[in-house]
Amino acid sequence: MHQDTVRGRAFAMPLTSPAYPPGPYRFSNREYLIITYRTDPQKLRDLVPEPLQVCEPLVKFEFIRMPDSTGFGDYTESGQVIPVSFCGRRGSYTHCMFLDDHPPTAGGRELWGFPKKLASPTLRTETDTLV
Repeated sequence: MHQDTVRGRAFAMPLTSPAYPPGPYRFSNREYLIITYRTDPQKLRDLVPEPLQVCEPLVKFEFIRMPDSTGFGDYTESGQVIPVSFCGRRGSYTHCMFLDDHPPTAGGRELWGFPKKLASPTLRTETDTLV
C-alpha cells in the first residue's frame, strides 16, 4: 500500500477495516435518564486522578439512547460521570461507560478517549415509564 493511501485512510484502526466510518458525526434524537447520587467523598478522591479535584461527593449515572447517530447507528450507553474542577474551572470526569455496540465503543475510545467497554445497558419506554 502506498504511503499516500495510508495517510488518506488513517483515521481508525485497523487501517483496512475500521470499526466506524470517517466523520463528521451527528447524534440526533437522544434520550437521557440521569440518576445523581451521593457517595463517600474519600472513595471519589481515591478514584479521580490528580490534578482533578472532586467538587462534591456526587456521581451521575447516565443512561443514553442513541437511536440516530451517523456512522455509529442505533445504540445505548450508560456510565458514571463525576463533577470535578481543574485550576478552579468546573467540568466532569467520566469514570466508565458501557455500550451495547462495537463501532461506537471503538470510536469513543479512539476518537475522543472515553473509557468505553462493551456491555448490555438498556433504556426503553413502556407506556409512560422509562425502564
